[in-house]
Amino acid sequence: MPSSKIYKIGSSAFTAKSRGLIKLNSLRFFAMNTLILLTDIVEKLILLLLLGLSVWSVAIMIDRRKYFRALQQSFKGSELKELLGRGSFENVKKFISDSTNPLVKLISQSCLEVPSAQAIDRKFSAHSKELRREMEKGLSVLATLGSNAPFIGLFGTVLGIIRAFAFLGSQAGSAAVMSGVSQALYATAVGLLVAIPAVVAFNVFSKKIRDLLQQTESLKDLYVAQFHSKEG
Repeated sequence: MPSSKIYKIGSSAFTAKSRGLIKLNSLRFFAMNTLILLTDIVEKLILLLLLGLSVWSVAIMIDRRKYFRALQQSFKGSELKELLGRGSFENVKKFISDSTNPLVKLISQSCLEVPSAQAIDRKFSAHSKELRREMEKGLSVLATLGSNAPFIGLFGTVLGIIRAFAFLGSQAGSAAVMSGVSQALYATAVGLLVAIPAVVAFNVFSKKIRDLLQQTESLKDLYVAQFHSKEG
């Protein structure tokens, strides 16, 4: 076989192999860029989601704070306790009947026109459960955000780290990789920023609900005690 023919065959094989490598590198470059673009979009969507959840959380906190402030201001539990201590049942009944406060209404629904202490306890338990549902409105959202927002942020961080390694695979340089890692940590920070106030607010409002219901129950017990002492 002539040497020129052998050279042409070798040259053709080398050219085909080079084209294959170029095509493979092009596909790899395209895949890396696509991965970088997708992770960047999803990470930004996660940050927007966390921002929306934080707004929702703050709105619930403001609503519950206004609700409990109005509830406590119109409760006047010390005044009712003083009337019960005096044993002036006509004044107590008038005070309870005229009040629009949900906690005082709870006492009214449970104690007025009820023949026995056992019936009062049952009615109080039933009505207090209904009132608790109203008082706990939105708190389940705060509990959910407090337990899950860090994981949403962590997911965004994982995507950001994947993007940073994709930069490394595309030979974008160490500066781009470090920038990608630092940006990835933003998602975790935002997730914690959403979760921590939500947990604090949930605990504060839960304690306030327990305190108000316990105070109302103590007034109910005082009413029952005074009622039975009067009957006796």
